[in-house]
Amino acid sequence: MDYRHLKYFMEVAEQKSFSKAARNLHISQSAISRMIKSLEEELGVTLFIRNAKTVEITAPGTIFYNYAKRCLFVFEHLKSDFENEFNLKQDTIEIGLPPITDAHVFAKLLGEFKRTYPQIAIKLYEHGSKVIESSVQEGIIDVGIICTIPNKDFESFFLSEDEMCVVMPKGYPLEENREVPMKLLADYPLVLYRDDFNLHDDILTNCKKIGFTPKVVFETSQRELMLQTVASGLGVAILPSRLCPANSEDSRVVTRVMTEPRMTHHLYAIWKKGRFLSRAARLWIEFTKDHLTMLNDDKKLDDEMRK
Repeated sequence: MDYRHLKYFMEVAEQKSFSKAARNLHISQSAISRMIKSLEEELGVTLFIRNAKTVEITAPGTIFYNYAKRCLFVFEHLKSDFENEFNLKQDTIEIGLPPITDAHVFAKLLGEFKRTYPQIAIKLYEHGSKVIESSVQEGIIDVGIICTIPNKDFESFFLSEDEMCVVMPKGYPLEENREVPMKLLADYPLVLYRDDFNLHDDILTNCKKIGFTPKVVFETSQRELMLQTVASGLGVAILPSRLCPANSEDSRVVTRVMTEPRMTHHLYAIWKKGRFLSRAARLWIEFTKDHLTMLNDDKKLDDEMRK
């Protein structure tokens, strides 16, 4: 058994056809048939059921497929893995970060990572979660921070969660409430993040569930512009508590916890499932997992200062 056996087997399994596999591999169908037959003889099992029009993988074939896939992945990335280990000083990690993360907390995390691995360059890309997901999927960036539960296409780990609050101009009638049910926002203009942010969709979906369509007056990707718009009296905003200004006499806005429903804003780190990761990316992932306590402690401190 060698690399070609595995490669030919995988192609037949994925194409479910000897002829299609042969065309894709630029070899004759008889050659690929002989290779599969010799593989079956060596393993002592039947890997495929050969019908007139289709080829079906057997139960032993499915087991072998899972092992073959891992072996091919390791083999095909052998050179790049070696080069990344050997040339770590030239390595770079590209990270997607949405503007609705707690900037100074992540700056501290990245600063600690840079002090630990000064030879690794860091490139940050600031986009909404939807753009970050597609950029990770397409291999444009290595890892991303997103504000929604990741789908099955990604490997991930949980970073933090935060309750959602309503930010309103000082003097609004809603200020009298210690907590603001979402249904009360039906009568007020709403300032939102743009539709490339998952938070945009989450808010509109919850409004619809309650039974109203919000009066959206402004959409932006900039937190400060959103808060200034609210302070000017143009509407209210719904934000994670860590992004809300502290309640104070000097502030032009007031923050209240939103209820009915209580929305929770999540942060996850993601990378594409099955994609090769550079050593720098793997180091950042492990470093961040090990320093989650620092992230959450800083968030708790911010929450206390905000009250």
